[in-house]
Amino acid sequence: MSSGTRDFIINKACELFMQKGYNAVTVQEICNACNISKPTFYYHLRSKDEIILNIYDPIVKNLTGHLMNALLADNYWEQLMVIFESLVQESVKFGIDVHRQLFISNLNSDYGSFDFREELTRVAVNLVEKAQQAGQIRNQSPAKALYEASAYAFLGYELTWCIKGEEFKGFDHVRNALEQLYDVAPKYRRYD
Repeated sequence: MSSGTRDFIINKACELFMQKGYNAVTVQEICNACNISKPTFYYHLRSKDEIILNIYDPIVKNLTGHLMNALLADNYWEQLMVIFESLVQESVKFGIDVHRQLFISNLNSDYGSFDFREELTRVAVNLVEKAQQAGQIRNQSPAKALYEASAYAFLGYELTWCIKGEEFKGFDHVRNALEQLYDVAPKYRRYD
């Protein structure tokens, strides 16, 4: 059995989670959807929780297409906002139930699901630096520190979404907070 089988199981399970919700899907249902036995499942994964712990990597990988849209944005600030908006879209696609379980699993033991991804960090920090140089972002704190603060703010919105059990209020709340944090020049703001 290969890592391809493991990835296949994770992808099928995620599809089921998005359709039915995490708690409504059993390991047996995942096995049936993959046409595998339970021993095969457990050969590749320790538990259903382990699938959840792998959710953020596909979200970041799915950003590749969105990054192309970011490059088409008029300015560096908008390019950065495309990245955050894409993260919201990808998160909402997996649903609140999956994200709740992701937080629960990581609260029980830090599996690194919320660690910074090097490639995404590098792109975002580069955009922050360019936006600072262009006068689009007026907060002149180190670009990496700003990006990390904004990522934690985003994480806070995700957690609030999971706690409140409401539909995600959309990207507007996140963008407004980021405009304040970065001290975006007035002509680039959507919110005051």
